[in-house]
Amino acid sequence: MHKLMTNILCGFVPNRQKRKKLRIRLNNAKLIRKCTDFVKTFSDSKYPTIKLQYGFRCANIVISIDNKYVFKFPIKDNGYDTANREKRITDALRPISPIKIPEMEIIDFDGMAVRKYEFISGVGFHSLDRKTQNEHADKIAKQLAQFLYIVGTADPVAIRDLKPKKTVKPSIMCGWNQNDLWDNFIMDPKTFDIIGIIDWEDAGFNDFYICFTGGTGNSNIRAALLHEYIKLIRSEK
Repeated sequence: MHKLMTNILCGFVPNRQKRKKLRIRLNNAKLIRKCTDFVKTFSDSKYPTIKLQYGFRCANIVISIDNKYVFKFPIKDNGYDTANREKRITDALRPISPIKIPEMEIIDFDGMAVRKYEFISGVGFHSLDRKTQNEHADKIAKQLAQFLYIVGTADPVAIRDLKPKKTVKPSIMCGWNQNDLWDNFIMDPKTFDIIGIIDWEDAGFNDFYICFTGGTGNSNIRAALLHEYIKLIRSEK
């Protein structure tokens, strides 16, 4: 009966992604309550501010509390492989990155690897209107180009085993990459300084040319980023 009601309710939602999120919420109501109760133990407030979201591909329940911490709870498996890999990468790249990578802690909860992050307050790129994006294109592009260049050409010993077996060293367009950059950098809404890059779950060592060709619909920003990146490459020659 529960499955039938879920299908009926989801049938009224035309947007595929929203329909998927509703299905996740209805099918995991008990898990969500349990996760929320756990998160509340990290608050000093009698009435904490709780925000519930779902990660990319709806693979995680994401809960933030009091704009202080963010927690990711895996839905499909225990999450340990993903969590351990992400922590290894972020721990290795954090000292190198010119932009903040949030601290991450893995907490065992009911057999799950819960990822706990420090919360970064700011705005995401896609929350800006096109006019604002264009006005600050050069500043944003310079910061991202420096990030891509420094992190992409890094070769930390601690995570060399995570690189493809045939890869020996970083190259101009290949290296350590967050892999979803446009959706995951956080800016100060007043200065447009990038104050953090979040969500390293899919990070890896690969071709990051997509940063210049996709991700955002704003071709002005992509062109500015590529221009700044090429300047950095040429400055090293």
